[in-house]
Amino acid sequence: MVPLTTDDRQFLKFVYRQLEDRPLDPGDPRYQPPYDHPGCEDPILLVQNDIEYADSQSINLFSGFSGSGKTTELLRLRQRLTDAGYVVLYADALKYINPAAPIEISDLLIVLAGAFSDAIEEEHQIRLKGETYWDRFHNWLATTDVNLKEIGLKTGADIKLELRTTPSFRQKLVETLGGRIGELHKDVTSFFDDGFKALREKVGADAKVVFLFDSLEQIRGSLSDEEKVTHSVEVLFSNNLRLLEIPNLHVVYTVPPWLKFVLPGVRIHLLPCLRTWSNNAERSVFELGRNALRSLIGRRFTPDGMTRFFGPEPFSRADRMIQLSGGHFRDLLRLLHETVLRATDLPVSDDAMERAIVAVRSSFLPVSLDDARWLAEIERARSTLLQTRQPAEIGRLTRFLDTHMVLYLRSGEEWYDVHPLVRDEVQNIAKSSRATPTE
Repeated sequence: MVPLTTDDRQFLKFVYRQLEDRPLDPGDPRYQPPYDHPGCEDPILLVQNDIEYADSQSINLFSGFSGSGKTTELLRLRQRLTDAGYVVLYADALKYINPAAPIEISDLLIVLAGAFSDAIEEEHQIRLKGETYWDRFHNWLATTDVNLKEIGLKTGADIKLELRTTPSFRQKLVETLGGRIGELHKDVTSFFDDGFKALREKVGADAKVVFLFDSLEQIRGSLSDEEKVTHSVEVLFSNNLRLLEIPNLHVVYTVPPWLKFVLPGVRIHLLPCLRTWSNNAERSVFELGRNALRSLIGRRFTPDGMTRFFGPEPFSRADRMIQLSGGHFRDLLRLLHETVLRATDLPVSDDAMERAIVAVRSSFLPVSLDDARWLAEIERARSTLLQTRQPAEIGRLTRFLDTHMVLYLRSGEEWYDVHPLVRDEVQNIAKSSRATPTE
């Protein structure tokens, strides 16, 4: 073994940073279009078509399980729509709401209008009649029989801050507005209409406006009140979806992916893992998906770097990492990251690669007996095998998907499979539980 030179360590430092797991802009040279090959449906193109083919307004629900590249793909949607001539406004819901608290329709209507107000001011320097929506809402409350002192409101800015940081304030506001949702909705839509007209006056009479409202998928609660919080999200989108349509605007909401399990019939554009095998008994290699991940790795290492790191036939070795990643971008980057950390010579040794695989696999373990039984059945049936829509069961399945134990895949129809890193472990545990003890 030849020790690493100073130049080798600088190269490994470069690669390590190239493998960072963070959202990428579409123009970033490291960005690999994940769905740009035959036999793979592009969810972003579907959302764009939904917007472009609609008349003057639309509502789209967009989601992805943890690590699926949702933020990167949302940035790609923003770029595509901007290139197509749309005025695209963006807001991060986490600036306005507490993701650990239940959410009501009144909360979301106020936050939507307030976030839109902030966006048109920040991006287009538009402040309607010299006031923000927060000021306007404060003034609207003053014209009702709501006692502002009772709920602790002094200025419009108080509302923006208190909604996110003070649960007792939010609860008082919800109780106060409980019988006034119709009035609140009317005021909110009126504000959006005024904002839409102001945008057209500034950027052009034919301007088409898209509002991307990100991070709602992170509303989940803590372990103690997760069921209460998730139920509030379910009610929000099952009972109030019509109230979330905004006249003259195309709105994209990022929502929790588990909504697809509790709201059948509601269309959600959900990002799948990149498929690298086929849905058959032998899991035959799906070459187009594998090649897309080869390209992803090549973009991070550079062509010369691939040979320097993996050797003269780089993909004959990198394919093992691709296979074990399950087509999950985050896990592929983790496997490569851990390999770089363990490289003691170049090209990297098989031993370093195997130790990296063990390190990443260990993050999935241990698997409980009950989980292993369900996971083994998911692997057998390539389906979720949900028995009910009870919160506990939905929450458990969501945990499988968010931790990547289970992968969501599409090949025309959707299907599910257990992550390649833990398939053997799951099967061994499940088989041991079925074994009959001998006396």
